[in-house]
Amino acid sequence: MPGRKRYGEDEEVALSMSPLIDAVFLLLIFFLVTTMLKRDLKEVEHIQLPISRSSPEMPPDETALVIAVDAEGEFYLDGEASSVSELLDELRVVEQNDPDRRIRIDTDEYTPFHRLAEVLDALNFRNLRNVGVRTYHEKYN
Repeated sequence: MPGRKRYGEDEEVALSMSPLIDAVFLLLIFFLVTTMLKRDLKEVEHIQLPISRSSPEMPPDETALVIAVDAEGEFYLDGEASSVSELLDELRVVEQNDPDRRIRIDTDEYTPFHRLAEVLDALNFRNLRNVGVRTYHEKYN
């Protein structure tokens, strides 16, 4: 038929890149936000760390299990309120899956010592030896 174009004649197929770029930026934003949230979840806001003059300077380890005890003696596991039984269950899982995992204890300078001793006893009972106590350091805090 005269005047009609057949499929494929003088037509170029173009692929639009803008939806792909939008998707990549959304994924980038998602991963940045979720990565930054993980760091904040491990910290307990109202713990005042004791100051040490002789502790070695070690950079923070994001993979460490963080056990915090505040001034009232309440336990926190990776930044979330926890009970003694939940703490013991988590330590049992760590002992079975990764006994060399680094464990960091954050205590307030006014934490009752018997609460810290409970955590240390639980770690000793589970034979977890890669344990450190966090103190205040102006470079890392």
